[in-house]
Amino acid sequence: MLVLERKENLRREGRILLRERAESAVSAEAGDRAQEHFLREFPPRAGRTAALYCARAGEVPTERIRHAYLAAGARLYYPRVTGRRTLAFYPHREGDGWETGPYGIPEPSNPAGVEPRLSGWDIIVIPGLAFDRLGNRLGHGFGYYDRFLGGLPESVPRVGLAWASQRIPEVPVDAWDVPVHALVTEEGVIRVVKTSGSPEP
Repeated sequence: MLVLERKENLRREGRILLRERAESAVSAEAGDRAQEHFLREFPPRAGRTAALYCARAGEVPTERIRHAYLAAGARLYYPRVTGRRTLAFYPHREGDGWETGPYGIPEPSNPAGVEPRLSGWDIIVIPGLAFDRLGNRLGHGFGYYDRFLGGLPESVPRVGLAWASQRIPEVPVDAWDVPVHALVTEEGVIRVVKTSGSPEP
């Protein structure tokens, strides 16, 4: 089976899993545990620059991470779809508004004169439909994050956030796919690649 076909099959399975998670009564507690693991492993610090995202229905939530990072004085940036399969990350602080993006996901507004952040990242938090033990990630198939991550230095820590049930034995990959350095689930943190830029626990 071709890589494309294998990916599409896994995406169908991943979307079913997220729909089931969205309807599950235990997801809230598990989501809190996942965020607690994240905050212990990647604690917020004043001045730290982080890329986060608004979770879709069924994904591990990110609100506790957001509140903790903002309370500590970290700078948070969220993605906007700015062109054909292109993401740009804009600042978002407590009290800032949201706009609904083309996929129904909340995005930061883009006030005149505010430029997206292109470099100087301390950590990038990344969603996905599936991950494997090598850090390979399966996204929704549009390539937004792979394009963004492909332009960053390898030293910038890339952290996936997912349910333990989203871990699979192997994610089929193409040459342009960018893996994560660590994966956080409700069961704990898995470091898949050691880099000089990995954030300290």
